[in-house]
Amino acid sequence: MVRRLVVKVGASVLTDESGRIQAAHVKHLVGQVAEALRPPGRSLVLVSSGAIACGMAALKLRRRPRVLAQLQACAAIGQGELMRQYSQLFGERGLTVAQVLLTQSDLADSARCRNAKNTLRTLLAQGVVPIVNENDTVAVEELTFGDNDRLAALVACLVEAELLVILSDVDGLLHQGRVIERIDRLDQRHQTMVMGAASRETTTGGMASKLAAARVAGHAGIPLVIANGTSPQALTDLLAGKPVGTLIAPPNTRLAFRKWWIAFSARKPLGTLSVDAGAATALLEGGKSLLASGVRAVDGRFHAGDSVMIVDPAGREIARGLSRYSSGDLLRIQGMRSDRIAQLLGGRAGREVVHRDNLVLTHGL
Repeated sequence: MVRRLVVKVGASVLTDESGRIQAAHVKHLVGQVAEALRPPGRSLVLVSSGAIACGMAALKLRRRPRVLAQLQACAAIGQGELMRQYSQLFGERGLTVAQVLLTQSDLADSARCRNAKNTLRTLLAQGVVPIVNENDTVAVEELTFGDNDRLAALVACLVEAELLVILSDVDGLLHQGRVIERIDRLDQRHQTMVMGAASRETTTGGMASKLAAARVAGHAGIPLVIANGTSPQALTDLLAGKPVGTLIAPPNTRLAFRKWWIAFSARKPLGTLSVDAGAATALLEGGKSLLASGVRAVDGRFHAGDSVMIVDPAGREIARGLSRYSSGDLLRIQGMRSDRIAQLLGGRAGREVVHRDNLVLTHGL
């Protein structure tokens, strides 16, 4: 039995084409979630889209706004209505819900990520159903998750879920018009299968974002299922062991939580370090830390402890890690030997720019 799962429901499941929330659809979803929670010892986190779509309907907007402030206004209006319906419907079934709003920066900062992790686990331990969404009212474009599929994958890892289910308005990943029931290894072939049906004006995401979410969850050892949430019993049938949608199995090896966090918590690293061929080989084949002597260029502005991308001489990303130095200090010491760094920076000096313990190779992730 799956003891802990995360279910993400897309706006296309909960709303009509104009973005109006469909009470019957919400009620049906809540019924399935309540049924899923019947077995003793099972807990569930619901990641729910639909807030912006609800706000659009209230403001009588027919198209999703492109201006950030307008999107945030829609979210502020719609989030309250969405939670009102969830609170009422779950309450009728004897279940308590809690609203959890997150931003990308919450999970990119180690202390705030740990706090979010502890809060979610405490809620689950109390038998509460956390309802998670991005805090769209305060998030800025460069600090957003991008879509709720990625958010759901990150949350699944935080709570150590055993399964991530993404409910959308598609039956799964299609190949020549038929659903692929199981994928044991995601590769470039599956990317080419993504069909370019445009998202509704009230939604974001698409099959590409779901495959990306599968990568994030998979490297934490969590399988992902893409299923049609508009089907009457999709979640119930899935948990009963019936074949539903597309199952994407995780890789045989998984990353430890810290390595996973370094690789995936930040949507966009704050800087880029270009390294020479010798440093690239030392990282990829030698299991070494990155030293200043191997750094050839520094792009971006970042502080010590921030996430950075490491690229080889051809500009290909090979690793991500936490920089020991700020971008300002790195510009001063790039290419230097360790003994010269100590002379220049004094007490702030250290051998490694990115220590191996704070670095993960991204080739193949």
